Amino acid sequence: MNFKRIQWIFILAFLLFDIFVGSSLILETRFTVSNGQQNRQSTVLKEMRNDSISYGELSNKQQTGYYIAGKKSSDGGDLEQETGKLRNQNFRLSSGTLTSEFDKPIKITESNNIRRVDRLLKNKKMVSLGNHYRYNKELSDKNTLVYTQMLEGKPLFSNDGQIRFRLNSDHEITGYTQTYLQDVEILRQRSNTISQRRAITWLYKHNQIPNNSRIRWSVLSYSKLLNTTTDDKAVYVPTWTVEIKTKNSGAIQQLQVNAFNSTVMKETPDSVNTNSLNNK
Repeated sequence: MNFKRIQWIFILAFLLFDIFVGSSLILETRFTVSNGQQNRQSTVLKEMRNDSISYGELSNKQQTGYYIAGKKSSDGGDLEQETGKLRNQNFRLSSGTLTSEFDKPIKITESNNIRRVDRLLKNKKMVSLGNHYRYNKELSDKNTLVYTQMLEGKPLFSNDGQIRFRLNSDHEITGYTQTYLQDVEILRQRSNTISQRRAITWLYKHNQIPNNSRIRWSVLSYSKLLNTTTDDKAVYVPTWTVEIKTKNSGAIQQLQVNAFNSTVMKETPDSVNTNSLNNK
């Protein structure tokens, strides 16, 4: 074996050794950082309990999402084009919002209301573009069944894409209002979001969650970024929407955290419509 070959063998061995050591250090660092974050979050959760803040099980799993652009369907848009198929109702379209009143109320029951409305959404003569929406129990109450438009598998918590079915005292659907987000496009590649637990503890650390309160629910959804547009379209980002109820007064508030950068979204272009959720 000549000297040059021996040199190459030693160089290759050293390279392999460096790669092994470097990988071990990276993995150890990641484990240490991840473990440290979990320990800090556990400490914050204990502090929340001490402040009489109650909550259910909080997931520490990261999800993924996109920056998405779209625009509310308005005059001449997709929603108006589909209204020509509607029957058995009186409707009007103004500023991108379709308001409809059924000729005859549709009777539903507590046990079958969701299944009944799901079938209604599939009927293009009753609801336009209904296959783009899913039932949203968090935004619904005894007077309104709310269906939110879905973007890449997550609900759109925005007035730009909702159907709100009105219920009367006889538990009949009398009509609905509808908005639709059209020309939807993905702006950037898929990215990781913060976990549900991270969002809740972050809100607490920034004094957004009052003492003696209860976290009713927290959902990863899409919300509009304030004053952000591209090609005349608004930009929507994965957002943890959290609803909190104060135990003493019963006051309800909804908070939002940008799921990409953990920014507390104190101002939003259109707040989530709670629709008198105190009645739940």
